[in-house]
Amino acid sequence: MGALFIILAAAMGIATFVENDFGTNAAKALYYNAWWFEGIFVLLGINMFFNMIKPYLWTKGKLPVLLFHLAFFIIIAGAAITRYYGFEGMMHIREGESTNEFISSVTYVDGVVEKNGEVVAFSEDVLMSEKSKDNFSKSVRIGGEKVKLKSIDFIKRTKLIPQEDPNGKPLLSLVISGTGGRRNVDLFKGEKITVGSYTVGFMVDEELDFNIFQQEDQLYFKSLHDVFITDMGTQQKTELDMSEPQVFYQRVLYGAEEFFMVQTNYLEGALLKAVAAEKNEQGNFMESLVVKVEKNDQERELTIQGRSDLVGPYDSLIIDGVKIKLSYGAKVLQTPFEIHLNVFQLERYPGSESPSSFASEVTLKDQEAGVERDFRIFMNNILNYKGYRFYQSSYDMDEKGTVLSVNKDLAGTVITYIGYFLLALSMFLSLFASKSRFRYLWQKVNEISAQRKALLLVGLMGLSTYAEAQNIDEYITVSEEQSKKFGELWVQDNGGRIKPMNTMSGEVMRKLVKHNSFKGYSADRVVLSMLSNGEAWEKVPLITVKEGPVRDIVGNAEKKASFSQFFGQSGNYKLHELVEQAYRTKPAYRNKLQNEVIKIDEQVNVFHLARSGKLLKMFPDANDEQAPWLTPGDYRAGIEEGDSLFIRNIFSFYLHALEQGKDEDALSYLDAISKYQNKFAANILPSDKMKQMEVSYNKSNLFLMIAPGLFVLGLILLILQFIWLFMPHKSPKIVNASGTVLFLVAFVIYTVGLGLRWYISGHAPWSNGYESMLYIGWSILVAGLVFSRKSAIVLSIAGLFSGIVLFVAHLSWMNPEITNLVPVLKSYWLTIHVAVIVMSYGFLGIAAFIGFFNLIVLGIKKNTDGPKLDLTITELTSIMEMGLTIGLYMMTIGSFLGGIWANESWGRYWGWDPKETWSLVTIMVYAFILHMRFIPGLKSQVVFNVVTVLGFFSVIMTYLGVNYYLAGMHSYAKGDPVPVPDFVYYTVITVLVVSGYALYNSYMLKKKA
Repeated sequence: MGALFIILAAAMGIATFVENDFGTNAAKALYYNAWWFEGIFVLLGINMFFNMIKPYLWTKGKLPVLLFHLAFFIIIAGAAITRYYGFEGMMHIREGESTNEFISSVTYVDGVVEKNGEVVAFSEDVLMSEKSKDNFSKSVRIGGEKVKLKSIDFIKRTKLIPQEDPNGKPLLSLVISGTGGRRNVDLFKGEKITVGSYTVGFMVDEELDFNIFQQEDQLYFKSLHDVFITDMGTQQKTELDMSEPQVFYQRVLYGAEEFFMVQTNYLEGALLKAVAAEKNEQGNFMESLVVKVEKNDQERELTIQGRSDLVGPYDSLIIDGVKIKLSYGAKVLQTPFEIHLNVFQLERYPGSESPSSFASEVTLKDQEAGVERDFRIFMNNILNYKGYRFYQSSYDMDEKGTVLSVNKDLAGTVITYIGYFLLALSMFLSLFASKSRFRYLWQKVNEISAQRKALLLVGLMGLSTYAEAQNIDEYITVSEEQSKKFGELWVQDNGGRIKPMNTMSGEVMRKLVKHNSFKGYSADRVVLSMLSNGEAWEKVPLITVKEGPVRDIVGNAEKKASFSQFFGQSGNYKLHELVEQAYRTKPAYRNKLQNEVIKIDEQVNVFHLARSGKLLKMFPDANDEQAPWLTPGDYRAGIEEGDSLFIRNIFSFYLHALEQGKDEDALSYLDAISKYQNKFAANILPSDKMKQMEVSYNKSNLFLMIAPGLFVLGLILLILQFIWLFMPHKSPKIVNASGTVLFLVAFVIYTVGLGLRWYISGHAPWSNGYESMLYIGWSILVAGLVFSRKSAIVLSIAGLFSGIVLFVAHLSWMNPEITNLVPVLKSYWLTIHVAVIVMSYGFLGIAAFIGFFNLIVLGIKKNTDGPKLDLTITELTSIMEMGLTIGLYMMTIGSFLGGIWANESWGRYWGWDPKETWSLVTIMVYAFILHMRFIPGLKSQVVFNVVTVLGFFSVIMTYLGVNYYLAGMHSYAKGDPVPVPDFVYYTVITVLVVSGYALYNSYMLKKKA
C-alpha cells in the first residue's frame, strides 16, 4: 500500500503542472480520468477491504483502525458514484425569464452518420487539449460497412482562414463598411449576412439588398438600391444602371448611401481552415477539433469548432456515399422544472467596483408537482430540489442576468460525507484509544522522560535597532499632536475599505522604507510632512537603489535616492524604458535588474501618490454614500455647490495653516473634515472604538515586536540544550520553568494580536498570505506548548521557528494590509476550514524541525556518547511521530471540510483544483511516512527523520508553491511563475547535506558496532 501512496502522490503532483501548462482537460485525460489512475484507487479500495476483514481489527481496542479503513473504502465508493453518475452544468437566466435548460460542464462530440436512409447517431464525452489530441475515437457500422472517426489535432484558440480546396465550395471575400464600422466577410455559396439595414448574399435564391452570383465564369450582382462605384485614385463617383445585373469587379469600391463594399478575393473551391490565433491576439476564440474520417481506403478530414461553454454547430462531409455530421461542445440538459429569475442583485463595497455579495431572487416552478416557491440564491446559500442543487456562480456584465452552477450528485455526496464523518471519528478515537499507536507513543515518551531529565539554561536577550545617520528633523514640519489627529481621519482605499489615515500612512511607510516609522518619527508625521512640505521631501533619499546600472541612470552613488533624482530636467522619467521592458517580460524570466526596477518603480509611484494627496480619499459623496470617496480638490457633478467647494478647498486650507504654524486653525479644519465624514457616511463608517483599536494595533506592531524575542529565546535555549545533551550534568528545573513562562507570555501577546486583527477586520485573520503566515507561526507555538511537558527541546524549536515564520511574514513580498473579503470567503467555513488545515501545518512543521534537529545530532553522534543521547533522539522521534499524526489528521479533516465548503459554494466537493490536489498529495506523503514502520528496510530511526524533513516540502508546495506557480481558484499568480528565491536553493542543499551526512554516520556507527 505504501507504493500506491507514493505512485498516487507523484502522479497527482505531476498532473497539477500539466494542468497549469496545458489545461484541465489535459490533466484529466492523461491522469485523473485515465484507467490506470482510477485503477490505483480500485487497488487502494481492495487493500482497505482486505485490511478490514483481518480478525484482530474487530477487537475493542482496534475499533479506530477498523473505522479508518472502512471510511476510506466508503469515500472511494462515493467518489466513484460521483465520477460515473453525477453531473454538473451552468444555467444562464435573464431577469424576467424562465428556463429549465442548462449547459453541461462536460464537452461532447455529437455525430450523425447517414447512408441510404439509415441513420446512426452518437454522443461521446471528450477531454480535448493540446496534450490529448487523440482523446476522441469512434467506430460506426452503417450499411454493413465501418466508418472510423479519430481526432488528430486540437487547437485551443483558433480563427478560421479560407483556403483553396478542390473539395470545397465557392467562396467570396468582401470588405464591408457602414454605420456599424468596417468588417471582413467570407461568404460561401448560399450564405447571406446582414450589415446594418442591408442584406448581402452570395448565390442566394431570394431577393436581397445585394445579391452576388456567378454566370459564365464571371461574378455579377443585383441590388434593390441605387449603386455607384468610386475611383480609388480620383474619388470620382459613377452611377450604375441597376435595371440589369452588373459585373462585380475585384478591388472596386461599390456604394449605396452609407453602405460600401469591396471584393477582395474569390475562390472556386475553398474551405475554412482553423489556424491558431496569435498569442497576444484578442478575441472570443473558438476551439477547433480536426477529425480524420476513414472508410474503406478513403480518408478525409473534418474540422469542427466549439467550446466547453456553448453548444457547437454541426459541420459535415460526404465520403464514399456516407454523410458524416459532427459537432463539438457542450450539451443542452434539462431539469424537470423551471427556474424564473425575478431579479439579480449585486452589492459592492462602498466606493469600490469589488463585489461584496451577489444574489439571485428566483421562483421555482414545478407544474407536475404543483410547486411554486420563491428562493434567494447567493454564495454559500443553495437551492436544493429533487436532487438538483443550484449555486450562485457568476452574472452578466450588465447585471441583468445570472449564471447558476447546477449539480446533481445526491448519492455520491451523501456516501462521501458518511466516509468523511467516519474518518474524522476514527482519527479522534485513535488519539484516546488504549491500544492506538498515538497512545503507545505517549506512554513511550513518558517512560523515556522518567529515565532522563532535560537540561536547560535560560539566556537573557538584548535587542538593538539600527538607524541611519541622516538627520531629517528639518523636513518634519508638523507636530506630533497634529499628526495624531490627522491619523484619526477616515480614508477609503481602492478596495472600498474605510480605515484610519494612520493605517494608510503605515502602508506608505512600509512601501518606502520597509518600516512603520522613519528615523524615529511616526508614519503619520512623515506622511503629513510630505503633504505640507512636498518639494523638500522630493529631495530626501527614501527610495532604495541596489543595482549599479540603475544608480548610473539615476545619477546616484548611494543606496538611497530621492524622488527628484528619477526625473530629468524636462520631467522625463529616467527609468521609463527599463520599467516597460521589465513589465513586458514574464515574471519567471525577469533578471535581477528587472525585478529591482519594478520594486523601485512601485516606490516612486507610492511616493508620488502620497505626496500629491491622491491616496487621500476622505470625502464621501453627499448624494451617494456607496459611491467612491473623493480626494482633496476633486469635483463631481451633482454635489451641491457648498459641499463641492468644501471638498475642493478645505484640505488646502489645512495645509496652509500648517505651513503658517497656526495649529488651532489646522485642528479646526481637521474637525470640519471629520464632521463632514460623519454627516454623509454615518451608515457605513466603523465605530470610533474600532478606529482606536486599529490605531492601537498599528502602533503596537505586536507581531514584529515578538518575532525577535521568540527567535532569540528559542535559539539560545536550543543551543544550551544541545550542549547539555553531551554533558552528564543536570540543568536546574527553574530553567525549564522560566523558558516555558517566557514562551507563554509571548504566546499570549501573539494571541492578543490575532484577536485584535480579527476584531478590526471583521473576519478570521487567515484570509490572505500574510494572515495565514501569522497563523502558521501561532500554530507552531501551540504545537510546541502541547509537547513542552514531554521535552523542553521541542518548545525551544517551536519558539525559534515561530520567530522565523514571523520574520518571513514581514518580508517585502508579504502584504500586511487588512482587506475586504471576496463574496465566496464570507462564510463560517473560512473560519473552520482554514483554521484546521493551517493548524496542521504547525504540527507538521514542528515535526519537520524536530527531525532536522535529530539529523544534526545523528550526524555528529559517536559510539562513545552515552545512552542519554540515544534516549533523547528516541524521545524526540516519538514526539515527532505524534506531531505527524496530529498534523495528518488535521490536514485530512481540513481538506474534507474544504470539500464541503466547495460543495456549498461551487457545487462540487472535489474538482482537482491544484490546491485541493496538493493537499491530497501531502496527505498521501505523510500517510506513507507513518506507514513506513510496516515496510522492511525503512524502519530505521534515521530514515524516518530524513523522510519527515523531506516530506515537509510537500506542505511548502501546498501552502506557497501552488499559490505562485500553478493556476487555480486558490492561486495568486494565475500560473505565471515567479522566480524561485535564492534562499530556497540554499535550504534544499542544507537539508540534503545534513540528511546525507546523518545517514552516512548512522551507517558507519552501525557497521562499527
